[in-house]
Parts: sequence; C-alpha cells; structure tokens
Amino acid sequence: MKYEFEKMTADELNELCDKLLIGADGVEKDVSEAAAVAKIAADRGDAKALCNYGSFLLEGTGVEKNEATALEYWRKSADMGFGPALNKVGLCLLLGLCGEEKAPSEAVAYFKKAADQGVTEGMFHLAMMYENGVGVEKDQAVADSYLAKAAEGKLPMACFMLALKKFAVKNGTGNEPKEGAELLLIAAEGGVQNAQVMYGMCCENGIGMEKDLSEAAGWYRRAAKAGNKQANDALKKLGFPGVM
Repeated sequence: MKYEFEKMTADELNELCDKLLIGADGVEKDVSEAAAVAKIAADRGDAKALCNYGSFLLEGTGVEKNEATALEYWRKSADMGFGPALNKVGLCLLLGLCGEEKAPSEAVAYFKKAADQGVTEGMFHLAMMYENGVGVEKDQAVADSYLAKAAEGKLPMACFMLALKKFAVKNGTGNEPKEGAELLLIAAEGGVQNAQVMYGMCCENGIGMEKDLSEAAGWYRRAAKAGNKQANDALKKLGFPGVM
C-alpha cells in the first residue's frame, strides 16, 4: 500500500507506525516501514515519534542498532516534556546505558517529571530508589507512596513488589493475603514469572482465596513454558505432566 506521508499529520503517522509494527487493521506487518514512518514524524519534531524512533534504534528494529543515537532522540523528546522519553533518559542515567555515565541523582529528576505525567515506570523506579537510598536519601514513606501509585496504574512489577509487602508482616503492616493475591494476579497476567509461580501457590494452598488446583496448575504451566523450573516441579507435584 502506498501512503502520501507528506499529507499525513504526525498523529496519523504515529498511528500508522503502530499498525505497521504489529500488523493491525488490515495493515501488513512491516517493521522496516514502521521505523521509516517513525523517522518521518520524528524529523517533523513530534515528541512521541522522537521517542519511538529512539526505541527502534535501541533494539535495531527495522534500522541499524545505534544506542548512542537512540539516546539523542530520547533526549530531544524528553526536552519537549514527553513522559515516556523522560523515563527512558532517567533509566539510562540510573544504569549507565547507551553510553551515559551513571548519575542516579540526575535520574531522579527525570523520573519525577515522568511520574508527574502518570508514567508508572517512572513511579516504580522512584519507589525503588527511595527505598534503597539510590540517588536520594532513604525515605520509606515516599517509596511506599510511589509504589502504591505505580500499582494503581497496574504496572506488573509494581503490583508484584507491593504484593510481597502485603504478604510480609513487618512493623505492624502486611498480613493482607487477599489484597496480596489480587496484586499477584495482575502481575502474573502481566508476565512476571515469579508472580505466576506465587499466584499458583496461592491457588494451590488457598492463600487469600479458595483452593483451586486446576487454576494453580494453569499458572504453573504458564510459568514452566517460559522456562521456570520451580513452576514445572510444582506442576508435576500436583500430578500434572511437566512441560520441560
């Protein structure tokens, strides 16, 4: 299909890019074309496209991999205040990725700007940094607040970490198995392997819910298919055939 890119708005180009990337709404999957469309919108200065094209460069999806240039695109997008790009630059500064030197305190500023826009990944990173005193002074109350907000946004890893706190008993908090199991389910559905195994355990043992061995087996099987040996062993222990 031929497209008149010059007549398309940045929003239309971004939408087309998304469709080309996965093959949707009658548009055939073409990652190289998706990257090219993202580049066209990025060259017009669109913040979302700048961020997206940086991700194509990072992964080498449809273009030649170039981490340093990926960061340049993310920084341009972040300078325009685009939340996901702010989070990506923050992560580069936190971990020293894409040629950046580690600068945790600078990363905090980026994560805060991303979190203020509702980017759950930024909230989660802040939660971990405040909990462990990385780039900031330790502050458990602030850490818990950011983690709760990220979990409210259903970020799988945030739900998993908050679930662990619901099961743990510490300083008079925790011991909330029903809430913990509900959070584990969100994390498990989001692909967190350890959450899949733990939710299977909850189903098997009736922790925070009624016992359901069939449901337990389903979650063990899902994690085992992804290579989790603990899940595979648990599946066989229930009398079901393993998958590994």
